[in-house]
Amino acid sequence: MEVALHHVDLGAGYELEDLPEEFVRREIDFLADRFAGNADVPPTRVLATDGPGSWTTGSAEGAGVTVSGPSPELLGWLAGRRDGSALKTEGGPLPELPAVAAAVTPRV
Repeated sequence: MEVALHHVDLGAGYELEDLPEEFVRREIDFLADRFAGNADVPPTRVLATDGPGSWTTGSAEGAGVTVSGPSPELLGWLAGRRDGSALKTEGGPLPELPAVAAAVTPRV
């Protein structure tokens, strides 16, 4: 499935919205786990508005922020492939996330 994410990177008309829903949610799980406990990311609740899905990530210290939007937009922001401008926030600005590895390896 990693190939599917890289297919999006080609800019050939295949978008994050074209990825299978199960894959998108699994990648959000993976990336939320990746940023969990990171002192550079405020406590963040990530909420999918297009179906069930809620994740927490970031530091355990400080004021929290909720980031919500469609799952493909959340994945794009978490993976550094979109700027998050299509997402809504409550409790503060959209957190700036540290760069992730160029290849996001899905859990199989």
